[in-house]
Amino acid sequence: MCNFRVGQKVVCVRDDFARDRYAGVGYPEHGKVYTLRTVEFDDRYKLTFVRLAEIRNPVLMYQGGMTEVSFDAEAFRPVAERKTDISIFKAMLTPKTEQVPA
Repeated sequence: MCNFRVGQKVVCVRDDFARDRYAGVGYPEHGKVYTLRTVEFDDRYKLTFVRLAEIRNPVLMYQGGMTEVSFDAEAFRPVAERKTDISIFKAMLTPKTEQVPA
């Protein structure tokens, strides 16, 4: 099971959803960043599936019944979130005192 959480930013690293394509359904694109809307573990397939905040699909009849399509979590990886560090910019604003030979 993946360690994904709702609200987490992820990037699509594999967009080979072609075998499951349904008309009128939006699919993630390789390299794009998305926000996780749902994270669900499927006991039947032993896989984690996600839905994305940026892609909302209609509820349709699938093999498992009426639901909104979800995507294999293995097709995504977490986006590395770095804390903003502005110390280098502060250092640029601080005047340096140099001693000039007389």
